[in-house]
Amino acid sequence: MREVDQVFWADEFRALQSQGYFFFDFLTAYERDSQLVVIARVANPETKQSQMLTAKVDAQQNSMASISVTYPGAIWHERETTEMFGISFVGLEDARPLLRRSMLGRPPLLKSSVLAARMLKPWPGQPSHRKQQPVGVVDDWLQL
Repeated sequence: MREVDQVFWADEFRALQSQGYFFFDFLTAYERDSQLVVIARVANPETKQSQMLTAKVDAQQNSMASISVTYPGAIWHERETTEMFGISFVGLEDARPLLRRSMLGRPPLLKSSVLAARMLKPWPGQPSHRKQQPVGVVDDWLQL
């Protein structure tokens, strides 16, 4: 896994494609220490080698360059990452929502997003006599 600067994200993937890495595998994001990181993987079908790149997303802009021009298969993955993590991809031509009809509220996969549904309805395996705070729900979730 190789970390690249967010500014050179799309350039790195263009360079990899010119080296024979034609197969796009996946793209997603994760949150570590309040920092969003985008991760993507491409493969070279002839050599059967792959390259995995990561880039930290600038918290102020919360956007980065799209690689969908180089790898059209990245369109779906970038759309999903936009919905789930709130990262916008500059140059993404098809930005229609996939799962969330309304982009109101916080993206659901951010650690700062309150999972209120876990408090409002009983979940399987949660006995009614023992009221525990489900994972992902902050103590003062009603005051947020």
